[in-house]
Amino acid sequence: MTLEEGLELIHNYKKGLEKFIETLPEQSVQLGSEMIKTLLMSSKNEIANLDAIEKALKRESKYESGLSE
Repeated sequence: MTLEEGLELIHNYKKGLEKFIETLPEQSVQLGSEMIKTLLMSSKNEIANLDAIEKALKRESKYESGLSE
C-alpha cells in the first residue's frame, strides 16, 4: 500500500465516523443517552487518533524524501 492509498483510507474512515456521529442523535431513543455519550466520545477519540496517524505519516514521508535528496 502506498502512502497516498493509506491516507485516502484514513480520510474515508474519518468521513464514515463523522457521518456516524451525525446520525447518533437520531438513535437516542433506542440507545439511551449514556450509550450515545459513550459512542460519541469513542468516535471523536478515534478521529483524533486517525488525525495523529495521518500527521505522522505525512511527517515521516517528508523526512524520508529529505533523506533521499
